[in-house]
Amino acid sequence: MIKNSLPQLYTANNSLTARWFVYYYNDQGKRIKKYGDINKFKTLQARKVAARKLMDQLESVHLQKVNRGIIQKILEELESRKPIWRPKTYSCKKSKIRIFTNWMQNKKWNEESVYQFFFEHLTKEKRLSPNTYNDYIQCITQALSWCDQQHLLDAIETRKASPTPATYFTQSQITFLSNAIKNKNPNLWFFVQFVYYCFLRPRAELRLLKVGDIIIEEQKILVPSNISKNKKQQYVAIPNAFFPTVKQKLKNRTPNEYLFPGTHYLAPTGMNTFGRQHRLILKELGFDTTRYKLYSWKHTGAVAAVKAGIHIKQLQIQLRHHSLDQVDEYLRQLGVSDLGDLRDKFPSI
Repeated sequence: MIKNSLPQLYTANNSLTARWFVYYYNDQGKRIKKYGDINKFKTLQARKVAARKLMDQLESVHLQKVNRGIIQKILEELESRKPIWRPKTYSCKKSKIRIFTNWMQNKKWNEESVYQFFFEHLTKEKRLSPNTYNDYIQCITQALSWCDQQHLLDAIETRKASPTPATYFTQSQITFLSNAIKNKNPNLWFFVQFVYYCFLRPRAELRLLKVGDIIIEEQKILVPSNISKNKKQQYVAIPNAFFPTVKQKLKNRTPNEYLFPGTHYLAPTGMNTFGRQHRLILKELGFDTTRYKLYSWKHTGAVAAVKAGIHIKQLQIQLRHHSLDQVDEYLRQLGVSDLGDLRDKFPSI
């Protein structure tokens, strides 16, 4: 619609003898008149009330039409990026953008509406963590940039967020859990060991590995570029403590089948299958599942490696972190620091 397309009222200078009407311009610039029941009223006040009601109805129709166009543009751009994003990335962005566009579909696309979305809808109704709140800002900024509306977030500030990784398991907890998981779900325990020993991401990497990605002759795992976190082909070692189990489990299996297949051996297990199974066992055993998760096993493995004296450079390679500083920051977030020698060997005075 053109610039002056919002409904306007014609009153013939407030004449009660003339016919009043509401008018707007369509996409082709043609003026459209709407009379409604305005002229059945015989006072200025009554006519203006009726006119306002008609204008509100027309503005609502106009707003929905404009909003449909904006939302359609955003969703089309979202779908166009689906092939280049990881499934999890696409799913997370789509969910947040859908929540936003559903909120905005009957509202004016202005700073006030966006402000209400963040400070009324998200803050009051959803009570999000700072990290999730900031994710919404990032996703919606990107979505609005596709229709040159990113300025609508100028008044929205990110929240201070501190990384809160899943808690690692202590040695006594490891012993307790390993016995329980082995007895209840041996396949889950095999999955858990890959996370613990090889630091693989459960949903995005491990469940998508194929048998052929396990290089038995070299005792290592190929993490293909299409599933690795940084989009580069990478390798991780299979520690001696785990290698015999891997060899046994892979006997007589074909290279093209998934390491952890779903209902069909050529399809991977469901994204949340092992996470759900693990969470149920934790709940049964009385663990706080807001702190302890399947990902806790990766952190547990990293902590165990540090305590075993494994050189931090080798730990960096196995973690596939880009620098030693990143490893150091990761360990500090877990509450682990390499101060054992300082604690045990500091000379007395």
